[in-house]
Amino acid sequence: MSDDLVIERRGVGDRQYLEIRGTLDADRVEQLAHEGYEAICAGSSVEVRLAGVTSIDLTGALGLVALAREASDRDVAFQIEGYPARLQTLLEEQDLWSVITGEDDQP
Repeated sequence: MSDDLVIERRGVGDRQYLEIRGTLDADRVEQLAHEGYEAICAGSSVEVRLAGVTSIDLTGALGLVALAREASDRDVAFQIEGYPARLQTLLEEQDLWSVITGEDDQP
């Protein structure tokens, strides 16, 4: 199993897709930020596919939150697919899961 982070970005029309594999952590979150920002700037919709993520830490999870917020600020639809259970656990502990899912859990 590789510790590398591989991010493949492709566009189909106005939709951008990020396929992420490997370890998403503090050492690799800058790569996520760069590719994610490019995708947000290039489309009206971004889908992040995380099924290939083998490990994620809080910094990596917060990188996804930052992308979701950037997309929202730019009126770009943001969706995650195939996320590891650890991502939900990390973000629920920080009360940030709703940022990623687009659900407003606030009263």
